[in-house]
Parts: sequence; structure tokens; C-alpha cells
Amino acid sequence: MENKINDNIGRHGVIDNELTNLKRSSDELSKVSSNNNSSEIEIKISKLSEQRKKIENDIDELEKILDKSSKAGHRYNEKIKLVKDVMHEDYTIAQLKSDAEKLGVVGFVYEILSWNKQYERAVLAACADWIKAAIVPDFETLVSLSQVARNKKLPKLKIIPLNAVPEFRMKMPKTSGLLGILSDYVKCDREYLPIARFLFGNIILAQTGNDAHRLSKAGYKAVSINGEFFESKTNAVTIDINSKISKFTKIISQSSTVEGLLQTITLLRNHVQKKKSNLKKIEEKQRYLMKQLQVSETERGNASHSHSTLQSQIKSRTNMLDKLSQRISELRIQEKHCHPRIIQISSNIESLKQRIILMRENYSDTEQTSVASELSFLNKKKSSLISERSQISKELSETEASISVVEDRSRLRKKALVDEQTSIAGEKTELESNITKSQAEKDASEKNLIELRGKEQELISTSGTSVSQLAEFDEQLDERRNKEKEITSGVNRLAIELGELERDLKEIKTEESSLKKILNAFGFDESIETFDVAPSIEILEKEEISLAASLNAIAPQRYVEISTGYRESSNRKNELEAERNAVVAFIEGIEKDKRQTFLDAFDTVDKEIREIFTKMNGGNAWLELENEDDIFNAGVSYFIQFQNKPKRESTSISGGEKTLAAVVFVLALQRLRPSPFYLFDEIDAHLDAPNAESLAKIVEERSNGSQFIMVSLKDSVVEKAKLIYGVYPKNGISHIVTYKDKRLPVIPTS
Repeated sequence: MENKINDNIGRHGVIDNELTNLKRSSDELSKVSSNNNSSEIEIKISKLSEQRKKIENDIDELEKILDKSSKAGHRYNEKIKLVKDVMHEDYTIAQLKSDAEKLGVVGFVYEILSWNKQYERAVLAACADWIKAAIVPDFETLVSLSQVARNKKLPKLKIIPLNAVPEFRMKMPKTSGLLGILSDYVKCDREYLPIARFLFGNIILAQTGNDAHRLSKAGYKAVSINGEFFESKTNAVTIDINSKISKFTKIISQSSTVEGLLQTITLLRNHVQKKKSNLKKIEEKQRYLMKQLQVSETERGNASHSHSTLQSQIKSRTNMLDKLSQRISELRIQEKHCHPRIIQISSNIESLKQRIILMRENYSDTEQTSVASELSFLNKKKSSLISERSQISKELSETEASISVVEDRSRLRKKALVDEQTSIAGEKTELESNITKSQAEKDASEKNLIELRGKEQELISTSGTSVSQLAEFDEQLDERRNKEKEITSGVNRLAIELGELERDLKEIKTEESSLKKILNAFGFDESIETFDVAPSIEILEKEEISLAASLNAIAPQRYVEISTGYRESSNRKNELEAERNAVVAFIEGIEKDKRQTFLDAFDTVDKEIREIFTKMNGGNAWLELENEDDIFNAGVSYFIQFQNKPKRESTSISGGEKTLAAVVFVLALQRLRPSPFYLFDEIDAHLDAPNAESLAKIVEERSNGSQFIMVSLKDSVVEKAKLIYGVYPKNGISHIVTYKDKRLPVIPTS
């Protein structure tokens, strides 16, 4: 009994130590779970998201401001450049107006003079060159102002010194059609009257152009009220129809402001770029925190699982400890109950020992020996039974502990199986609904298939007549091609014959001209009269006979041979020239066709690039020949111009822009020579949402003639597809889901 108690106490201590260790581990896991920084990471991520959203809004607002201000700045800058390049006087006036008082400028002619509207044409026609002249008080100011204009490199300036203007008063001629001196119709302050007389005092205002012309012939400067100005004694006329005094000084004075605006735009662009770089850093930090959050969530899940496992182990050890404590208390109670029995047995043993002694004294040694041996055998048997009993008790307690552990495990396994059964039932319900939908789709597809097969039979029935018509067309086409070849060969043959005839005609004309020269040398300038040559021939024959001895007898034969060889060589030369001309013409025709084919293809691709690129992002893209005179040895340049950006060559743009340019070029080539199918691998990865959507629309349009197979992760691209394959992982295995547009025809497979 004491051994059992001691064994149970030892086991109780071991289990108590294990329970202490398990509780310590559980506390550590609880601390780990409590110290998990997932909430902090989530707070950081939310703050970064808010910061990112704020930066994106700022970037959008800044880009809108940049767009509007860039357009306005460039518009005013172009106006200012135009005024600087063309309106020299306005530019000069704008440069001088800011310091007019310091420079001594009293004003400008168009500012100090005024007139009624009805005389405006006459005034502007007569004084167009001086209307923007500067007025200074004296000649010294004129000299200093001209020096300032030279130092500032101003383009053009006219200056009138007020004190140097002479007093002038013109006498009016006595004739009809006159209105008066033009200076009388110009209004100004009294101090500027010399300016008005200087500019208009020698010009007569007439009623009509004829009156003004008549005065011009009489030696006067005259201008009609309609703006027809005649110099003195000249027939030339200056006509002012609807001119106005250009006042661009305000625009030019804004040039510094516009330049400041453009500099501010540049700084804003740099600021936007910095914000975009900060946005990228925030996105990278956000991705990093998301990864940390995932790791933290995983660790927290593992810790929770380990904590639940430890709790179950602590519970089982606590139950086992309670059972051992209960067993020890039961054994102690048994020990208390057994103590009187032990005392009684001890007394019995003492009495037995006394009786044994008496027996030893009363009986023989042999009997005592047999009794002693029997007694020792019984004691051994008793001790073996006690040890066997303790072993059985120990095994029983271990079995009970194992049973409790197995019960806990079976309880957890049963719970997991129940959860799995619930999920399987849900999946079963979902699959049954999918099967029902698929069955309905199958029925609809079968009906559609029956309709399509009927259409197919109709097409098959009509295809026989189509084949016969196609064969007839092919025969007619072959006949016409043969006729074309015959006509072409006949034309070539006639061209060769024409060339030979032209050469023969040229030789005859040359021979005729040489004969005429010979006749002219002998004095026969006119046509020779015909006469009988028989007497002359007889004289010549006699002379031939007399000279036969001294002449070369084989000369005629030799002449015939040489002339025959020359004629054959000439014919051969003509044939070779004809062949050469034919070969050259053939080569030139091929070169011409090759050049024309290339230019047609170039124009087609260039047109498609322009249209597609404009559809995709509103920018411009085009092709340019590097050397139009030598298109086959030179190259082709591909220029890109995105919205609000300067044009650049395709080799000097960014990676995403290159992707967009390459896709546009491939689609343009597809229009020139379509392929059966095209395979694209995530060509929209670097495109933003609007460009990706535009790309999807264009690919959908082009899919009528070719098949496009694309790998894409963009929703705007995927939703345009008629057949979609999706790949997703589940339990470490890749699964495929397929979606097919119901409007597509079903193609039967044999």
C-alpha cells in the first residue's frame, strides 16, 4: 500500500512539473499573442493609405492646374513670340513704356492724337508710318533715347522732337471736291498741335479718290475720305481699307509674367514628380507593411493554434493530476482502514511466532523445517502477488491516462470532422446549383447547335453553286490574264520593231545628209536633172579595163565580205541593244513596283498607327522616312507624341510608352498583312486603366479577322474576351476555370 502511494506521489510530481511547464509555455504564447503588432501595422497601413490618397488627390489637382496653366502660358507665349518677331514697333513701345518718364518720352502719336470715326481711314492711310512714333520734348532727349534703343537692341523706333517741329501752314488750292487740310480734322491738346500739323498739315482731305488723284497731279499730297492716299505728282496710291492700330504692348508687357508662369509650371512639374516619387515610396512601404502584416497574422494564427493545443494538454494533465490526487487520498483512506487490521495481523503474527516456538520445542526439527519451508513459500507467493498487484495498478492508471488523452483527441477530431462535413455539404449544395445552371446552359447550347447545324446544311446546299460560279470566274480570269500576257508581249515586240525602224530611219537620214554634203561639195546645190548615163558608163568601163592591171582584183570581194561582216555585226549590236533595253526596262519596272509596293505598305502602316494611337490615348504617332530619295538603304523613324508632351523617337521613350508604341505598331502591321492568330503575354501590364480599356476595344475590333490570345490581369481587357481561362491555386494545386460567351457558335468535334 505504501509503495502504491509513493508511486502515485512520484507520478503526481512528474505531472505537476509537466503542468507547470505547459502553463509557462501557454503564458509565453499569450504574451506573444498580446504583443503581436498586427493592430499597429494595420494602423500604419491605414495611415499610409490616407496619405497615399491625399497625395494622389494633390497630384490630380496639380496636374489639372498644370494642364490649364501650361495651355494658357504656351498660348500667351506664342502670341508674345509672334509679336516680338513681327510687330517690331509694338515691341519697342512695350519696352520703353515702363520707363517712359525716366527716358523723357512724352507719349506716342496714336495716344495724343484722336479723330472722328468717319476720318479714320484717311488718317491711317496718310500717317501709317508715323502713327507709333515716340514724342520727346527736345533733340537732346531724342539722342539719349536713340542710344537707349541701341543699347537695348530694340528693332525699330521713330522719334519726333517736339521743339524741333517747324511751324507750317499750307494754302488750300481753289478747286472742287475738297474738304480741307487733314490736320484740321485731327484733335489733340494745344501743346501737340505742331505734331498734328507736322504729320497732316501738308495733306489735303478730298471727297473722292478722283479728287485726290487730281490734286496729286497738281503737286499736292491728297487723301480721300475713304482712305485713298496719293503722294505729290505720282500715280501710286496707298489704300487703307480696314486697318487698325495694333496695341500689343499689353501682351508684350506680360512676357515677364508669362515667363514667370512657365518657370512656376516647371517648378510645379518638379514638385509633382517629387510627389510621384514619394507616392512610389509610400506604395513600396505599404507593400512591405502588408507583407509584415501577413507574417504577423500567420505567426498569430500559429501561436493561437499552439495555445489551444497547450490548453487541451493542460486540461488533460490537470484531469490526470486530479485523478492521481483522488487515488492517493483513496489509498491513504485504505491505509487508515487497514492500520487496525495490520495491528491485529501483527499480533496474530506474534502469537503465531510464539506458537511456532512452542511447536519447535514440542515437535521434531523435521516437522519444523517443513512448516518453515511452507511458510517461506507462502510469504514469497504473497510478495509476488503484491508486486503483481502493484504492477497491475500502475498499468491501470497508465491505461486510464491514455484513455483520457485518446478521448480528448477523438473529441477534437470529431469537431474537425463535423466542420469538414459542414463545408462539404455547402460545396455539395453549390455544385448542385452549378450543375443545374450548367444543365440549363447545355440545353440552350443544344438548341443553338441544332439551329447552327440547320444553317450549316443550308450553307452546304448552296456551296455547290458557289463552287461552280467560282470555277467560272477563275476560268474567265485565266483567259483575261492570258490575253493580257499576249497583248503585253505584242506591245513589247512592237516596241522593239519600232526602235529598229527608228534606228534605220536615222541611218537613212544620216546617209541622205552625207550625200547632200558630197553633192554640195561638187557644186550641186539644187536638184540634179536626169540624163542618159550609158555613154558615161562606156567611158568608165574602158577606163576600168585600162586600169585593171594596176587595180586590186579581189577588192570587190573583200569589200563584200567586210560589208557583210559589218552588217551582221550591226545587226548583232542592234539585237544586243534591244535585249539590253528590254532588261533595263524590266529592272526599272521591278524597281518601280518594289518602290510603289513599299510606299503603299508604308502609307498603310503609317495611317493605321496614326488612327490606333489617337484612339488609345489621344496622342499622335507616325512614321518618317530618313531619306526619301534612297528609301531602301535608309531607315524608317517611329515618332511618338503623347498628350501635352513633345514628340520623341521610339528609342528615347520610357518602358511603358515603348510597350504601348510596340503594340500599336503590331496592330498596324496586322491591317497590312493579317496573321491567323496573335499571342500576347501581358502587354497591358505597364498600361494605365484608360489605355488598357482602349487597347481592349481595338483588339476586339481587330478580332473579326484574326484570333487574339492574350495573357492579362486587367479587368477591362478580360471582360472583352469571348473565351476566358482562369488559373487559381487551391491546396497547393493549380485549378482552371473556363468561361465562354454563349453567343459564340459551338464547333462540333469529330
